[in-house]
Amino acid sequence: MKYVPLIGRVLFSIMFILFGMNHLTAGDTMNGMVPSFLPFPGLIVLATGILLIVGGIAVLIGYKTKLAALALAVFLLATTFLTWAPQLASAGDDMIPMTMFMKDMSLAGAALLISYFGAGPMSLDAKAEAKV
Repeated sequence: MKYVPLIGRVLFSIMFILFGMNHLTAGDTMNGMVPSFLPFPGLIVLATGILLIVGGIAVLIGYKTKLAALALAVFLLATTFLTWAPQLASAGDDMIPMTMFMKDMSLAGAALLISYFGAGPMSLDAKAEAKV
């Protein structure tokens, strides 16, 4: 059972690392997803890309996991309510906004659980606690 949190962290974090790299390599496409009332969409995409990569790697290796997971949860909730929620009313038969809304809500819930419970026994956090 000690491997379950590690497997969970791997499965959870890979997506954030890949999405973060996508923010950095396909910024022009991502700029269109930034709500129009926010300034500097290119900078927002760059900053969130870095956040996703750093947060994903921190959760993956179990370093400062609670803080990293909390940062990812805040990002996910902001994305859910600023990007996907406004599209729900006008989506019609398009299920993509609802799917993305529910995915991000679920991931935010998982990130909050990780931020509460931590990384588990096979992590840098656990190794640091054992030394104290």
